[in-house]
Order: sequence, then C-alpha cells, then structure tokens
Amino acid sequence: MNPLGSDRETFVSGDLAALIVRHLRAPPSPTCLGFIDGAGATRSMGWAELGERATGFAQRCAELGASAGEVIAIAWHHGPEAISAWVGAVIGGFVPTFVPTNDPALAQSLGTRVRLTTGPDTLASWPALPLASDVVSADVALVQRTSGTTGQHRPVAIGQRRLLAQIWGLGRALELSSDDVIASCLPLHHDMGLVSTVLLPLVCGVSCVHLDPLVWRADSGALPRAIAASRATLTWLPPSALARLARHPGKKVADLSSLRQIVCGGEVVPARTLREFAARFLAWGVRPEIIGTGWGMAENVAAITHSPPGRAPTELRVAWSSFAPGCLVEVASDDDDTLTLVSSGVPIDGTQVAVRDDDGNEVVDGVLGALYVRGACQADEVRWHSTGDVGLIHDGEVFVCGRRDELLQADTRWIPPHEVELAAASIAGVRPGRVAAVVDGNGALVVLVESPDARAVDTQQIADAVEHHVRRRPRVVIVAPDSLPKSTSGKLGRRRCAALVGP
Repeated sequence: MNPLGSDRETFVSGDLAALIVRHLRAPPSPTCLGFIDGAGATRSMGWAELGERATGFAQRCAELGASAGEVIAIAWHHGPEAISAWVGAVIGGFVPTFVPTNDPALAQSLGTRVRLTTGPDTLASWPALPLASDVVSADVALVQRTSGTTGQHRPVAIGQRRLLAQIWGLGRALELSSDDVIASCLPLHHDMGLVSTVLLPLVCGVSCVHLDPLVWRADSGALPRAIAASRATLTWLPPSALARLARHPGKKVADLSSLRQIVCGGEVVPARTLREFAARFLAWGVRPEIIGTGWGMAENVAAITHSPPGRAPTELRVAWSSFAPGCLVEVASDDDDTLTLVSSGVPIDGTQVAVRDDDGNEVVDGVLGALYVRGACQADEVRWHSTGDVGLIHDGEVFVCGRRDELLQADTRWIPPHEVELAAASIAGVRPGRVAAVVDGNGALVVLVESPDARAVDTQQIADAVEHHVRRRPRVVIVAPDSLPKSTSGKLGRRRCAALVGP
C-alpha cells in the first residue's frame, strides 16, 4: 500500500507531529525501530513505546524551561533513546537537531535559542508517559547543517512544508510501500541518514533497523547481516561504503535477496565502484538493477534527484578531451581515453534542475556546467539556487561530476578527483576514503594516501594505476592515518587536503 496517499497538496500541507502521532496511536506494524549493537544483539521498539518515551522527553524538556520553538540539539549515542528524543522534541513543539556525539560544540553554531542534551543523564529522570490528546509541531520542523565539505558547517532551518515536500518526492521516487523495511548504518546527524532512515519511516509508518555506525566501521559485514536478518528492502550508502563492501573478504554470509534498492549517494558515484560491488555481491542475491543512485544537499532538505527503482543507473562514456566546463561532452564510440559518467537519476517530484555557464546562462543538454536547483524543498521555491556542483543533463537525466571548486585541472586536462582516488585505492594497502587527489601550486597532480607505514605502500604502483586511468602521472605523498580532513558526515575536505602537500 502507498503510505503517502494520492494527493500531494494534502500531504505537504500536513503537520509533521500529527503525521507521526497517527502511527504512534494506531501502529501500522508491531515493530517501529530495531537497533543492532556491537555484539549483534537486536533491540526492538514498538510504536506505542516510542510514543510514551517521546512524550516523557517532551515533558522533561518543558519542565527544564524549554519553550515552544526552541532548538533542542541532541548529541546522543546512536540508539532508541536518540530517536525517541527527536520525536519528543517534535511532538513537544520544539525544533530538533542531531549533532555529532564527538563534537557537541557544533550546537553553538545553530543560534542563541539552543539547548544541548548529550544523553539521557543530562535530563535526570526521563519518564515514559501517555501521548497527549493534541500535538502540533513548531513552524520550523528541524535545523540541519550543511555537510562542511568545502567550508564551515552552516545551519539550515527547514520549514514543515519543505520537509514534507521532500518526504513526498523521495517516497514517490522510491515507490515506497507500507511493506518496506529500511536498514541503515548512516549517522543520524547527516541529512541522508536523518531524512531517509528517520523521517521517511516515521512519517510513512515504515519499519527501520539501525546499525550503530561505529559497529559498521569496525565490521563491514555487520550491515549485510542486518539486512538479511531483518529482510530489509531498502538501504542507503555513500560510494566509499559501497567500495568498502566490494572488498568484503570471505564467502557469502548473508542472503540479500530481499533488497529492492540500494541507494548510493552523498558523493559522486564512480562506475567502477558500482560494477565491483555488483560483481562481489551477485552471489548474495544482489541484482545489478537494484543498485540505484541519488544526489542531494542539505539546502534542499536532502534528495534532489533519484534513479528509478528496478533499473541500473545509466552510464555515459565520453571522450576525456571533451570533458571541460562550458564544453559539450562528446559521447565516445570506443574505450580509448574515455571517462564514464554515472547518472544520478531524475529530479524528484516538485524539484527542477538546470545547468548554467559561468555567466549564469542556461546551456543545452550535454554541456558541462554549474548545476542549479529550484522547487518545493527550497526556502524560495521560485528562485534558482546554485548547488556548487558541476554536471550535465543528458536525455533528461542528471549526471553530477562533483564540486566545481574541487574539479582538478592538471595541465590541460580536467579530472574529477574521485577518478584519481578510485584508481589509487585499487592498489593493496590503500583504503577507499583514505586517499585524496589534489593539485599543487604548480598545477601538478598529487595523490595523498593515509598509511601508518610508508614502506607498506607501493607509491610506484599507485602512480602507475593513476596514470593508466587519467593519463597524468601524479606525485604520491604518504600522510599519517586520520590526517586527511573530513566533514562530520565523512566527506573529504579536498580543498583543505591541499594544505598537506609539501614542496
């Protein structure tokens, strides 16, 4: 059954708290949430329990002096208490936001009317109480922060209509059903994790199983086991996680045939990553056509585009010599010196995407340029907004090629940094997500590789692999583990990485 209903305007004009509370009062299924810990144990929470715990949190916030419309910053460990607190803030008329547990001070950037809670103990006793008869959300549904990939995190206040327009568009793109089950290892403070694995299931009455991101970081096999145990149908992963899973050692340990879509987003999706993942997990029941892609940003609440379920993303092979901002890419007829672009899908319902040149003029399909977005998920749904990304439109599909200020120009060649990083990560000892491509002050290509032991990494092999793929030979620099700057969502801060390049 379609949990969104048939009328878009009725849905997006609704009240967030009321949409969630309807499920708390009349549970659509016995289990609302599942949480898997490091030992593999699962704790389940029903809709009624979630409602009682959320109501108790809301009352305790009010007792401590929180007023309607005040921001409640939740820096709690990934688990049932964190999501209960988030729902409690909504039904209490407050404005919730998740902040990373390892950096709760980020709450200070959200404004003056912010109360930070770093765990249940900070609220003293936290009772479980019956739901109130009437609940109404604050005008602002939540505060989200930009990813911080290319600069400082910025708070983004999301109104109710914008948020519900996002859930409507995402749900329609997914062809969401009441029978779906979501499995996730994404952090709650990231827009993709929050919208896809917290808000979407809560508003639509869909069950979600959460795996602590720290557990996933320690054991990549934990997510496939969670998907198999819950018979999940949907999951979201960034490309670096897909690449990590493609290297998963050992034999088949889980049946993943229940999945109907794996949504890969958050960063540019390389064609090589999709192919390697599909080949690795075919025996586990993962069909190539269920691997989808998406593109989004916090300023659009989350998703901008999404690939249709049941169809593998479109690949576009172009001549590398034609890949440059402002140029019409040339579709290649052979494999010689080509770049394969992967479609990020089509705009979700209520959203439009355009490509413009450096002067702000819209360009024809196939020209590489700046990506702009407008629609119901924006604060101003009439005005076109620059995303900071570069890409092109081909046959109605959006091909995102990365951040405009991160695109590398080595000599006369324009290179998406992820193409260099993926080639480097194909060499033993180089981990996906632990390598960054930049150019130095002379415009020469440099690859930064994290390693605790420089002798364990063959820099010659790395340089050979990169040169073979992008036709430019890089200088390889070994840096200490965890020294490559990353945002709280795990994205590389490539502009800041350039500061690590020595003379």
